[in-house]
Amino acid sequence: MDKLKIMAIVERGKGKGNFSCFATESIGNYSLAGYGSTAREAMEDIKVSVQESREMAAEVGQDFPEEIEFDFRLDVGSFFDYYPLDVTATAKYIGINPSVLRQYVSAIREPQKKQIDKINAGLERLAHDLGTGLKMIDRPAVSYI
Repeated sequence: MDKLKIMAIVERGKGKGNFSCFATESIGNYSLAGYGSTAREAMEDIKVSVQESREMAAEVGQDFPEEIEFDFRLDVGSFFDYYPLDVTATAKYIGINPSVLRQYVSAIREPQKKQIDKINAGLERLAHDLGTGLKMIDRPAVSYI
């Protein structure tokens, strides 16, 4: 087998430091999952799961892909853990009540599809706005006068 691309979902559980990452499909008899106290740790841990599964498959003479590439998809809580954005400022920018977004981020509440779509659209707008080529000044503003 060659390179295989698999979607992996990264989610934040209730409580602090409770993240999981799981592949949306199994490889033969092997389910891939990772856990950690941050989204990044869970994403790294699923890679350990790949190596462990590869070794187990080799022990019993089963084929296992030589290389697996993950297409990571993050829920709201894991997104804000992965990217250190200010939740309140981001909520205001994308037009969502800051306390509601904080509840989504901390896994107190789970957003409905409509809210997820609104968050995604707002984050895409933010990414676009950041990528427009605007530059910061290179010295204090008063020195331009």
